[in-house]
Amino acid sequence: MKNNNNSNYKLKNKSILKALAGVLAILLISGMLFITNAFVGNPLSAMMANKAVEQYVGQNYAFLDLDLDKASFDFKTGGYRVYAKSKTSMDTKFAIYYYEGKVQRDDYQLYVVEKFNTLDRLTSEYTLIAKTIIADELGYENNATYVVHDKDLSEKLGEILVLDMKFDKAVPINPEVSIQIDTADYSLENVAKVLADAHKAFIENDCVFAKYGFYAGGDEANIMVIGVTPEDIESGELLKLLTEAELNGDNGSEEGILIFRKGN
Repeated sequence: MKNNNNSNYKLKNKSILKALAGVLAILLISGMLFITNAFVGNPLSAMMANKAVEQYVGQNYAFLDLDLDKASFDFKTGGYRVYAKSKTSMDTKFAIYYYEGKVQRDDYQLYVVEKFNTLDRLTSEYTLIAKTIIADELGYENNATYVVHDKDLSEKLGEILVLDMKFDKAVPINPEVSIQIDTADYSLENVAKVLADAHKAFIENDCVFAKYGFYAGGDEANIMVIGVTPEDIESGELLKLLTEAELNGDNGSEEGILIFRKGN
């Protein structure tokens, strides 16, 4: 009788353990699915997003002849984002956002109508040219030089720029250049020399910038200079102007040369 009881007890324990293992497996799978859905979404929702966006584009942007990427999950909103790109216009591309069961908005106005894509493309092309000149002619191969537009023109860019316009060094955005190089010399003498050499190299390569900036350094020490004009450089007194700017500080003004320094 005792043997039968022991056998029944063991069988009962095995059944309980199997049941617990099954529950644990279900919990683990459910947890993994929950985590996966939280970061990458789920196929059914993505399919619904794709269908909704296709209908939205057909109703609102059929005239653009767009290609649509597959919906990608946006964990910030818990929804999906679909990128639309024109088959014929390199500057016509924007995102469409689907969440809470419907298309909520898109970026067409900002990126296409207001020419953000056009601006980004033009400044990126100019940045590549500027970086190459600083590398080849000044010897700073790993420079992080970049070109931006005049911030005062921001509200007018939609009128100034033309969709898909070809790049030209005389692009009408009053381009400004920030020269960022790897150097341990943070002296104003070095800043003045680099800016003068860069200005000369740019002019020789038909690059005209409305303002110049400079940055060098790391976490412990650095120097940043903004607001230098071609006239400042060509005056022959750039070092004096930089020295005066550092002594005077910014005085709460955004005009003129400003210098920010950390460490020695």
